[in-house]
Amino acid sequence: MSSGADKQRRASSEPEPGDDVNGYTISSLLAVGGMGRVYRAVGPDGSEVALKLVKASVAIDPIFRRRFARETKTAQRVHHPRVVEVLDAGEYHGVPYLVQELMKGGSLEQKIKAEGQLGIREAVNMCTQVAEGLDAVHSAGLIHRDMKPANILLDDAGAYTITDFGLAKDMQGTALTRPGQALGSIDYMAPEQIRGEAVDAATDVYGLSCVTYECIVGNAPFAGRQGLSVLWAHLQDEPPDPSATVPEVSPDLARVLLSALEKEPGKRPLTATAFARSLAAAAGV
Repeated sequence: MSSGADKQRRASSEPEPGDDVNGYTISSLLAVGGMGRVYRAVGPDGSEVALKLVKASVAIDPIFRRRFARETKTAQRVHHPRVVEVLDAGEYHGVPYLVQELMKGGSLEQKIKAEGQLGIREAVNMCTQVAEGLDAVHSAGLIHRDMKPANILLDDAGAYTITDFGLAKDMQGTALTRPGQALGSIDYMAPEQIRGEAVDAATDVYGLSCVTYECIVGNAPFAGRQGLSVLWAHLQDEPPDPSATVPEVSPDLARVLLSALEKEPGKRPLTATAFARSLAAAAGV
């Protein structure tokens, strides 16, 4: 007979090691985020996977559920070495989940915290690989909308891959966010996101540039500011010149990096890979 605590836990849709989620056996909890929890699990074929379970408090929103279902289905069409593949999706106790490849190299966020500034060569390497993944995502008709170090994972060989389509937007579908709703992580949000305007590939280029800037400088462009002041900075302020902080950054490299942080989307590089190629050329990598 289940104990009261066990019943309460299951009612909250939070599985524990050993629990079965539609054929996936939970091994451990990997991470907890604003949208849900990520578990290490073993699939029906014996392979290890990452199972992302949406928080029950988030899943009760019908608009979120419709967007999650539509965008998960779209994400399953993306097959690229630099994109973490979505393998399966379903519901557990009425709460949506998706299953992805398990990346065992940790996240870029963890790498930055452990190593600080990654150096120009490694930052360009990261940008180049992530840009390839972003272009694949854009070709599938999606905009990621939440480019940040926590959503860039490393595989066993140290290659960078994009994950977490929780905020992704289908370019062809009807927007399922509420009017004026801005979704994203504030240190990496493009001005048009903050204003609740239409987003496109240039929005992800802005986010990728913020991440690359952090890898080179050691912090995001407007780090050090708090709350709404970060959003205002994205909207109104020029980002600090990275060459003033990092002597190894040449004027050409600073110019390319800042070109992707233009306030107007039309002034940014046309694609993520175009930005990465210009960055590599300016860096001499």
